[in-house]
Amino acid sequence: MKLFILYTTILFTILFAVSCSEVNDNDLVNEPDLYKLGEFTDNGFTVEAWAERPPSTGFNQLYFEVHEDGVRLDRPHIYLTPMMHMEGHSHASPFDEPDHHRDDTHDLYKAWAIFTMPSGMMGSWELQITVHDEDHSGFEFSGVIEIEVEDSKRVKTFISENEERYVLTWIEPADPETGLNDLKIALHKRESMMNFPPVLNANFDFEPWMPSMDHGSGNNVNPIHEGNGFYSGQVNFNMTGDWELRIRITLDEEDLGEHIFELNF
Repeated sequence: MKLFILYTTILFTILFAVSCSEVNDNDLVNEPDLYKLGEFTDNGFTVEAWAERPPSTGFNQLYFEVHEDGVRLDRPHIYLTPMMHMEGHSHASPFDEPDHHRDDTHDLYKAWAIFTMPSGMMGSWELQITVHDEDHSGFEFSGVIEIEVEDSKRVKTFISENEERYVLTWIEPADPETGLNDLKIALHKRESMMNFPPVLNANFDFEPWMPSMDHGSGNNVNPIHEGNGFYSGQVNFNMTGDWELRIRITLDEEDLGEHIFELNF
């Protein structure tokens, strides 16, 4: 009898282990190691949004998950619009739609948004999200996630002499160090309150400058276009302290002026 009980216990343990190993990963909704922005539920479907850090003005990497009753959906079509509501009007900002494939790092649907101003007395931000299946035949739902955006001093909006509006964003280095740093900036044109296409053919004359010491540094590389309005170069900080990133922009021989980002590290 004791032997029968022992065999029964071993068999149950094996069957339980096998059944657990066969659980579909899509049935598991795990919390990623990210800053959660919020979520909404509509008719049994839930959308969750995360970011790599609390949202701030400038470039923000965003991540999304979609599931129905705890089961993750494969390759949903996610449409995103970051929207700032102000007294009397609303406007969007530069952004990218979430990818249809999960990213390798967090196993989520990845996108980005550039918030052009902080939340506060001027207005409030929300992420407007619509999700549907590939051919619109199965499901479609929408919702909003309200977010607070802090001021980072990493984005500038300006008007050219031709009365055209642009958004200049300093993305990298996120954490400057002495020596050579990768430099990444983005340039978008505001064609309307809702449309911010990337500028693909701008030229940048770039110089880091240390106001307190009245000198710059050598071995810098002007940013060049790498795709979708993003430009990459290198910046050399030869010491810690107060610095300025002085960026002069020309576009089709039009001078778009010099724009300065301040930093201290």
